[in-house]
Amino acid sequence: MSIGLTRIFAKLLAEGLLTTGPSSPSDVLVVLPGDEHRAGAAEVAGLLRRRGLNVELYHQADKVAKQIRYASRKGIPFVWFPPFSEGRAHEVKDLATGEQRAADPETWQRS
Repeated sequence: MSIGLTRIFAKLLAEGLLTTGPSSPSDVLVVLPGDEHRAGAAEVAGLLRRRGLNVELYHQADKVAKQIRYASRKGIPFVWFPPFSEGRAHEVKDLATGEQRAADPETWQRS
């Protein structure tokens, strides 16, 4: 016997009686622009995790735009950019506002 749970949930969602959260529990996605940056990106991800943030490290080196699109589709609110070259700062992008600014992985807080 089937009671059609899929139809019941679809109706509840359509009428706004049921809300959904983000599809990912992650607070931050750390981008990986190239394999040569893997160790640095993993180090930053680990530091942010130790500070209590839910962090996802992108699974492979890929174009940054593709990684940002991935975070957006999963509902991850922030994208972290480790320094891509010597002397550059870490940066974090708020996907809700589009603002991107310098950030310190040891002190940065979700806003």
